[in-house]
Amino acid sequence: MPGINIKAASATLRFSSSVILENARDTNYPREGGGYGMLTCAEPYFVSEGLYAAHEELENTREITLHVMTIGLFIEDPGKKDDFVAISSALRQYLPEKDTPYILDVDLDFFSTKNPFKTLYDRADLYEKLAPLYAFQRPESNDPEILKEISTARNEQLTELESLFDYLQENRSLQGYEGERSPRYEAVELIFREVTSVYKESEIDWKLVHDAGCTRDDTDLPDHVTKPNDLDRLITGTFASFLAALPATPTIVTIARSSEDEYCPPDDVDQIQVGVLEELRQRLGGMDIQLAYQEDLAD
Repeated sequence: MPGINIKAASATLRFSSSVILENARDTNYPREGGGYGMLTCAEPYFVSEGLYAAHEELENTREITLHVMTIGLFIEDPGKKDDFVAISSALRQYLPEKDTPYILDVDLDFFSTKNPFKTLYDRADLYEKLAPLYAFQRPESNDPEILKEISTARNEQLTELESLFDYLQENRSLQGYEGERSPRYEAVELIFREVTSVYKESEIDWKLVHDAGCTRDDTDLPDHVTKPNDLDRLITGTFASFLAALPATPTIVTIARSSEDEYCPPDDVDQIQVGVLEELRQRLGGMDIQLAYQEDLAD
């Protein structure tokens, strides 16, 4: 009997909204060790997060394949249909045997997603002001030396900005900041003045401002709140067909509500959860469901 763990945050077959282009690519990551897991994948999404590293810089690595596919095509073009025969064939590359153990991870923000940062301190037009400060130039080459140089520069950029906004959060101004008075310092100081001119300083979460900035690289976060009719079709049509295309039953299903950070609209999340669980019941039969997010709320 498959177990289903529903949690507030995300957790290997993944069903989610994505900013990674369709394709299959191999990458290496360290199997253990402190800090962030680094990757040899040259996908701009990982480079912009400062997670790229050359293979020789990693120890005790493991190769994985990241295969991205898009479904729910009707959302952007009503005339398009998903090819679940091709999808099932692709999945069989990774699940060749009926008894292959795997995790199916479902993010509910696949069905309806919003960019919660667009309206953050919007009277100061903050979201647009963060764009040039956090801008990331997508690499035009997969040459490891170029990628390493870009990744290093990106890490320096994000580290300096994090330091500035952490200082703001703790001290509520940049007075006394001992770091370099760089162009980024000047830009953050300007943002501080503009935001505090229309909001009380005590109301502002500067760490959240930095989090918002980190999403402004060379693409925006997905932002598509699904209409009710399309939402029902995504669940009972697209998701049901996806489950039918699975060549084997998942050992465990994890579900991320993604509602605390509002990536999945709070007004939609409960309806989506009910529908997704119903489709899983029809496909998998009896299930042991653990509502972990309710335990988190109780704590």
